[in-house]
Amino acid sequence: MTINFNASFRRNIISFAWTWVGLLIFIGIMSLFAIWSMNHVYLDGAKITQDNSLLENETLKSQIHFKVQVQEWKNTLLRGQNPEDKAKYFAKFEENENKVAHHLRQSQKICSSIHNKATCQPIEVVRFEHEELGRAYREKLNNGSLENYEGIKKIDASVRGIDRKTEKDIDMLFAKFSKIKNEQVLKTKLEIENRYLILRQFVLIVLFISLSISGFSLYKILRSTKNQ
Repeated sequence: MTINFNASFRRNIISFAWTWVGLLIFIGIMSLFAIWSMNHVYLDGAKITQDNSLLENETLKSQIHFKVQVQEWKNTLLRGQNPEDKAKYFAKFEENENKVAHHLRQSQKICSSIHNKATCQPIEVVRFEHEELGRAYREKLNNGSLENYEGIKKIDASVRGIDRKTEKDIDMLFAKFSKIKNEQVLKTKLEIENRYLILRQFVLIVLFISLSISGFSLYKILRSTKNQ
């Protein structure tokens, strides 16, 4: 009887131990998978957020340089009475014009790598508007004269307000891509939080099942001991 009891007791203990080992291995594997999944979401989200931040930054730079470009145009009209000053201020105008064009090209390049064509289309529209604006400025300047007040006034009147739509559209580009970046940051944060909640719920359920199985196994062991 004692030999049979010892053998049965040993089997129950071994079964109990293996049950716990299996549960711990299962919990460990699933936890590692969940952590990998959360890290994968974080890294992907961080990459997309970084790209959107670069896009936002490029549109911001185009916005800043466009405002300077407009100011340099005004300086050209107001201070370009002699050829040297005209060339000096118009060179600054062109410098900022080129910077705007550069940052818009970079914006389009970055945008096309992370967003669809419809999202990036406004950048192409603004690029076209900006090029047309530059041609209009040059046409009016070449066909006019800065040698006297009447000539300056005439050129100024001919271009008054033509930069407003482009300025508005560049401002809207910056606002649009700032919003997209902020939404992506929030999306990544929520997705990580959701996966954390799923992991926590899973661990709690598995622990409950593990404790239930352990309790039942201990009950069987204690009952077999009592019967002996």
